[in-house]
Amino acid sequence: MREDARADIERVVATMQDHLDAIKAHEPGVRAGADPEELHQMRTATRRLRADLRAVRDVFDPDEVARLRAELKWLGAALGAARDADVQHDYLRRLRRLTDAEKALVARVLQALERERARTRTTVLAALDTARYGRLLRELDALVQHPPVVAEDFALRDVAAAAFNKLRKTVADLPKTPSDRALHGVRLAVKRARYAGDLATRGRHAQRFVAKAGELQDILGEHQDASITERRLREALSRARGRPAGASVSRLLRRQQARRLAARKAFARQWPKLERRGARAWD
Repeated sequence: MREDARADIERVVATMQDHLDAIKAHEPGVRAGADPEELHQMRTATRRLRADLRAVRDVFDPDEVARLRAELKWLGAALGAARDADVQHDYLRRLRRLTDAEKALVARVLQALERERARTRTTVLAALDTARYGRLLRELDALVQHPPVVAEDFALRDVAAAAFNKLRKTVADLPKTPSDRALHGVRLAVKRARYAGDLATRGRHAQRFVAKAGELQDILGEHQDASITERRLREALSRARGRPAGASVSRLLRRQQARRLAARKAFARQWPKLERRGARAWD
């Protein structure tokens, strides 16, 4: 095996170890439930570890990689549902300068989110108590200690370039007025390109690409959060018996629409910068 290929594989394995250690380190805090940041960090480590495996899927045993990625997806789904409920609850709880009608509507959504948070927390704790979770950790430990390398042709730069090109195509395929779902797809592509770029980071251009990708991911995350918040508000309004005053509620809904519009404009401004940085780093 070439020395540079071996070095790249060792880099991925070391990163996997870091992310696996983070999962284990944040598990007690997730179980305690006192600090939502513990859940956030465990979810992030789970996603990053799944991305690490994606990067080496062509040089590690493909069946083993696919199986472990599926198991991490299962864990990530449980953690993600709980995290999403936390994010929505935190945003609505911090809203200020609301009319009485808006307060009534937000209170309904917060009550629903409290129930959702309780359900998702139960799901997370149940997942962490399963034999499946314990087995996943043991198998990941084994993979990190004895990487199942089956091929020798590997370069992290190629992985990062491929992820960037997929992102560029995803953006190029967007219609003039993309749907919320389409922009969410771009967000996922940005995240994959960022994670791959982070693994391959060497030099100033690559570092600048990763930093800008993080900014764009946050922008599209704000768009997604606003879309979900608006949907929750509309659902709560449709179920309300004594409907809040229309004008007041419309103002609250327009606030979410303004968040989405601002995010769309920010994306349009920032994407060319990310594309240029990606071209300099990977082309």
